[in-house]
Amino acid sequence: MDNAPCTYTVTSAQNIYIADNTPSTYTVDNSPSTHIADNTPSNSSTDHIPSTSTTDNALPSTTDSVSGPSSTNYVPNTSISDSTPRPSPIDSTPSSSISDHAPNTPISESAPSTSTIDGALNAASNSSTASVHFETSHGKKWSATESGDIKQKPGGKQSKIALPNAAEKGKVRSLALSPMNKHPNVSDIQTRSATISWKLHCSEKCDHTKSPVTFELAISNSGKNGKYKNVYVGDGVIFTLLDLQPSMAYFIRITTIRSSAHRNMSEVVSFTTPGCEPDPPLAPRLINRSKSSLNLQWKGSNDNGSKINSFLLEWDEGKSEGFKSCYMGTMKQHKILKLNASTKYSFRLAAKNNFGLSDFSEIAVFHTSGTMPPTPPPPKLKEAGICNLSLEWCAPPNPNPNDSLTYVLEMEEAGSGLGFKPKYNGEDLSCTIRNLQRSTTYKFRIFVYNLEGRSNPSGEVKYTTYPDKPGSPKTPYIKGKIYANRVKIGWEPPKDNGGTYISSYSLEVSENSDENSWNIIYNGTTKEFLYNHLQPGTTYKLRVFCTSPIGQSQPSDILTIQTPTLSPASCHPPPLNGEAKTKETNIKCGEAGNVVGVGPFGETGIVTTPATVPAVVPMLHEVVNKVPAKLASSCIAIQWEEPDCHGSPITGYNIEYGDRKILSVERVTECILKNLQPDTTYKIRIQAINHYGLSPFSQSIRTKTKPLPLDPPHLDCVVYRHQSLKLKWGNSSSKGLHSNLISYNLLIGDRSGRFSIIYHGPCQTHKVHRLSEYTEYKFKIQACNEAGEGPLSGIYTFTTTRTPPPTLKAPKLQHVNSNICEIKWESLEPIKGDPIVYNLQLISQKGTDLIYKGPNTSFSFSNFVTNAHYRFKVCAGRQYQNSAGTQELWGPYSPSVLFSTHKQHPRPGKGGGGKAGKMSDDTFVLILVIGFALVAILCAVIIQYFLIN
Repeated sequence: MDNAPCTYTVTSAQNIYIADNTPSTYTVDNSPSTHIADNTPSNSSTDHIPSTSTTDNALPSTTDSVSGPSSTNYVPNTSISDSTPRPSPIDSTPSSSISDHAPNTPISESAPSTSTIDGALNAASNSSTASVHFETSHGKKWSATESGDIKQKPGGKQSKIALPNAAEKGKVRSLALSPMNKHPNVSDIQTRSATISWKLHCSEKCDHTKSPVTFELAISNSGKNGKYKNVYVGDGVIFTLLDLQPSMAYFIRITTIRSSAHRNMSEVVSFTTPGCEPDPPLAPRLINRSKSSLNLQWKGSNDNGSKINSFLLEWDEGKSEGFKSCYMGTMKQHKILKLNASTKYSFRLAAKNNFGLSDFSEIAVFHTSGTMPPTPPPPKLKEAGICNLSLEWCAPPNPNPNDSLTYVLEMEEAGSGLGFKPKYNGEDLSCTIRNLQRSTTYKFRIFVYNLEGRSNPSGEVKYTTYPDKPGSPKTPYIKGKIYANRVKIGWEPPKDNGGTYISSYSLEVSENSDENSWNIIYNGTTKEFLYNHLQPGTTYKLRVFCTSPIGQSQPSDILTIQTPTLSPASCHPPPLNGEAKTKETNIKCGEAGNVVGVGPFGETGIVTTPATVPAVVPMLHEVVNKVPAKLASSCIAIQWEEPDCHGSPITGYNIEYGDRKILSVERVTECILKNLQPDTTYKIRIQAINHYGLSPFSQSIRTKTKPLPLDPPHLDCVVYRHQSLKLKWGNSSSKGLHSNLISYNLLIGDRSGRFSIIYHGPCQTHKVHRLSEYTEYKFKIQACNEAGEGPLSGIYTFTTTRTPPPTLKAPKLQHVNSNICEIKWESLEPIKGDPIVYNLQLISQKGTDLIYKGPNTSFSFSNFVTNAHYRFKVCAGRQYQNSAGTQELWGPYSPSVLFSTHKQHPRPGKGGGGKAGKMSDDTFVLILVIGFALVAILCAVIIQYFLIN
């Protein structure tokens, strides 16, 4: 049938539709049917008279009046369609029609039926923006809008219809869609949902039971020719679309599938969701503040089809009055004045367009400025223990009564040179510091924080932990020989003195193995005792304990001795020759002895030697932690014991150090050498001075000054992640023997601008975890050595990356038919509003190819050959916007899935004469391994046999 270009205008009491028909020709295998209309010719004016049409068996239908019911569910909200022209894939009986200005004139198959349009328009909603459009299979648009007037489309022509000839006779051989079902119907269009329905109308020759029908509903929001995504596959005839965007044009089409070779696609229908109030905007942000004002700024949100014409800013003053309006207007910035200093205020924001007011944003809380807290008093000691110190402090006068104060207690071990470290951060007025060293002095100071910043530090105070009881001394031992009536006992101090000095030692004895009775025979500071007046041939048990200012130790292990039997009488005291001078010496005669043993000493004589220079200075050593950390690079503290004066008092000392420099000091036992070079080793020795001259130099010691504080190293970020940053500093190639003496403090800043230590140690790399994605972080670094902490570096700023999509599971394969394989994979939710797209990769003998990229989660693969292996894997990508435009961040690929097109050949039966199949590679390798194993066993047996024989 050849249709000349024509224009139809049909008007009912309620609706109008306009149709432009293009010339079209249909070829069918059936006797032609002709619509007979009782109306006037198309080139003349007509009255609005109802008419009927009759067809010849091919498409039996009778069209009644406009108000007649339709067999399809139609839209309560009208829809818009802009589809791609597609030729009709179905052979059907043509029908001819002549359009008259009647409410229900039958129309040729190249346009939708009148009853379809009327049904759609009678159910149209009252929305002023919604409309429905659909295209014929030849690309001409039909449209329907609500109106009460009759209008003819400009340039329209009346139809000229040619009837089919006799050569077109035949029978219907395939399914035919009636004009009513050439396009899906859209109904119940809401801002975020719509209902799609369709209906299949078959010819008389169609058998539904032998040819089941499946429908595919596809949707696109990127234009008529854009990407379509299947949202429904099944045998139903109605589906509700959810999660649509307001004021968005969508395009839908229905594909009817009867078999793998018979797929019919409907015309494309478009519809537009109505607009609504805007999305809730983001919370306002603070751009400036003072003691009496807050300056806020915000951004607009998605307007949902109607331009935002104003914003509503509400605030809560904290007076239990709730939120109230403080600004209504088109500006995106507002300054609130006449506020109280250091006070909390809450704000929320809403946007308004022609449809109404949006929901409110999240609540944002801001504080007006105040003043920094004053310097607090130093902390006081509440209680001291062996390994802990409990401190308390008073709150300073707070000029901002609405502020909450935070206290930071810092501690430094006195003389350590490591500087102050934070030990407590909170709002309490007391704190207990645990895991301290016993009998150690610590320095403390405290800071006070509020929203405005940090106060000056308090004065420094020193508190010392208590020492502990000393440990048990070692088992006493015998010094020299055991005699019948005396023995010298010695002992060593305990390994653990409890953190303080030992004030005395006590030696206990138990006679005749009576361990329940112990008597103290010595108490003093020396570590040996001559035990006299013993009984010959007697057993004694001895033990020792020590005492400190804290308490008494446990006794040592027991030493058991036995005195020998009686010895001969003692000899007379020896005579003295010469004069006694200066110093007295006790002299005893030689001992007499026999077989039994040695006798006692005789009486004592006294002789005196002359005076001379002092003895050598003993126990010269460096005093650790005597010099303040700031002076440790140029000073060394030494200490010694006063030597024997040899009969003349000591008047001073000479100290030799460096390049034979001599420093003379008075009669002291310690000295600080000053003005030394940093990080330099010095050889030091000392001599004593008295009236008779200089003593020999003492044994020299070697000690080294500490280096100067180090400058901060350069800080770099070597690995950026979405939840971590790996930082590196210093020069790894410069690691030397003393690198273990250098440590580093890495600090991170918080939102208030306060920096805290997150790493302290000798490493030159550190990975900062538990960060937020695409967030800027600020760092500082300082180096520490024996001289203490160096200066802090400037601020380094590094930003984490965006979070990549996770790894997907392996895609799933579904054989649609012998020529099509459908690959499906899991869907991911958008990441913080960023859409997700997917890459599908094909791995074959030809290499690796990207066969799909887009937002869909399935793909139909048909370009494959037989007897081949294919592998598919998929990865997800995150699309985001920056100054350079749209960027993509891809996650890792999923595990691959195998798709094989090898055909399975049937094995020959018992009587078959077919050849056996070829051996597989796995079977061949297995046989080869078994063969080698058997040969090895056989060789081993033969070798064993010959060795035995």
